[in-house]
Amino acid sequence: MTQIHNGQAIAITSGKGGVGKTNLSVNLALSLCKQGKKVALFDGDLALANAYIMMGLSPKQTLVDALQADLPLSSIITEGPQGLKLISGGSGLNELMNISAKTRHRIISSFRELQAENDYLIVDTAAGIDDNVLDFVYACNRVLVVVVGEPAAFIDAYACVKVLSQSGRVNHFDIVVNRARDEAHGRDVFKRFKGIVDRFLTANLYHVATVPEDEKLLVGVNNCQPPVLSAPKSKAAKAFDGLATLLTGPNATPVNEDAAAFFTKESAPQQGALQ
Repeated sequence: MTQIHNGQAIAITSGKGGVGKTNLSVNLALSLCKQGKKVALFDGDLALANAYIMMGLSPKQTLVDALQADLPLSSIITEGPQGLKLISGGSGLNELMNISAKTRHRIISSFRELQAENDYLIVDTAAGIDDNVLDFVYACNRVLVVVVGEPAAFIDAYACVKVLSQSGRVNHFDIVVNRARDEAHGRDVFKRFKGIVDRFLTANLYHVATVPEDEKLLVGVNNCQPPVLSAPKSKAAKAFDGLATLLTGPNATPVNEDAAAFFTKESAPQQGALQ
């Protein structure tokens, strides 16, 4: 099955809310843009979208407008910093809560039009492992799982990896340890998490980044200024930039080549619109 041409669709997930998925999504996307990559960010937390807030943006149109008026995605893109293209869901909109499988597949197939214009698509998933989350993750060829060193987060991240790996559609998982005290703490958290996964599951886990606790990150969130732009020398910004460099370089971890991609010819929408 055809994957995104000359690039990747990257799902960022965790199974649990409040672990920093959106921060990672926004900052990774901007780091890739800083490297000269063409990047689109899809806020896959459809009913509680907040990626736009972290960049201080005000989308004039959201996915709801595209679905209701059969608009092409290009007409609802919000231009972000560094040329980032944001496709925003809604916030508290009933139309995007508990959407049908048919609607999800309409959304997924509609990303075909981004193939010719972007190197990377970042998908910031919602919390949990419901059908919305799973379908968006399955549509990507790279899966980043955010883990923090807390028991509840471990349990939820493990459940996420379990469901995805046992489906047979995801074999490789990039693990980002967030809110670590330092690199050593990040390595320890990854080692403990991988030990649990290896004991019960068959999945390949790779420790691709440790994002340390950083006051600059908190300040950036409060001021709607991502640290990769507002504080590029901060520990958090360096971690995000390092992750972007790893994923685009010769030492990048494997992707899930058999994943069902966003960009399949069979599901391409007609004339760039949502069908």
